[in-house]
Amino acid sequence: MLSKDTKSQLVKYAVNTVYIGEYIDLKKVQESLKQYNFLNRDHPLVVRLLKDQYAVLTKFGAVTFWNVPNRLRVQFMKELKAYVKAKREHYPYDEDTKVIIGREADKVTFEKVFLPHLDVNHIKITSFVLSQSVALERYENDIEMSLSEVGAVVENLKASGRPMLGEKEVLKQIGRVLSVKQTAVTHLSLFDKPEEVWESPHLEHLYNRLSAEYELRTRFDVLDEKINYLSDIARMLMDFLAEKRNAFLEIIIIILIAIDIVLWFIPPFPEVVKFIRTLF
Repeated sequence: MLSKDTKSQLVKYAVNTVYIGEYIDLKKVQESLKQYNFLNRDHPLVVRLLKDQYAVLTKFGAVTFWNVPNRLRVQFMKELKAYVKAKREHYPYDEDTKVIIGREADKVTFEKVFLPHLDVNHIKITSFVLSQSVALERYENDIEMSLSEVGAVVENLKASGRPMLGEKEVLKQIGRVLSVKQTAVTHLSLFDKPEEVWESPHLEHLYNRLSAEYELRTRFDVLDEKINYLSDIARMLMDFLAEKRNAFLEIIIIILIAIDIVLWFIPPFPEVVKFIRTLF
């Protein structure tokens, strides 16, 4: 059971959410880390590390710690590492807040969440929104980096009609853009409301208050627009490369036709003609 708090005594939880990778295999975590007590079996996954100390894991790579000291965090993260799909050793995305238990009504600010009592569902909903915010920050950063990179290519095309990059570099740029889009779109599909909010008006209200405070809907929409813009840029660059290749092939064909016509008017030097034709 979670601790029962009276209204006369406020209990504070220091809550920290960190982004650790693109994906956490929650099933394998439950199968392998049996030394911990799992308070549920669905998503997000709530793990009791010690008394009144919890870790909440999401599929999309964020972990939220409740009152967990740094030493225990480091230990748990090491044990978790084998079940995390990550492109980097470390990600600089985290979120800190405080959850205060004992108020008569819910209240949400950017740095504090006030709740009348705490149970597994409150932990899940609060952690889920914080995890969404941290994951969004990661994707927002990746998208901004891609926008910055393609911005230079677009400006060169606008000024000179050329990307000022070799074909190999342009293809790499397209690959980076498509990789960012694929990663974001794949994991944004996981950013739906948790099932609990559909079953409880109180939990839905808490989720909506938290979501509004962290501007999740607005950030989702902006991210979606930027992803669509990157898709248009990638399509434009691919079309440009295709036209460039077609133009090159047309020039080669014209040159070959011109050479063939010239050969008709050259006096018959069989060996020379034969040698020239072998080149093509």
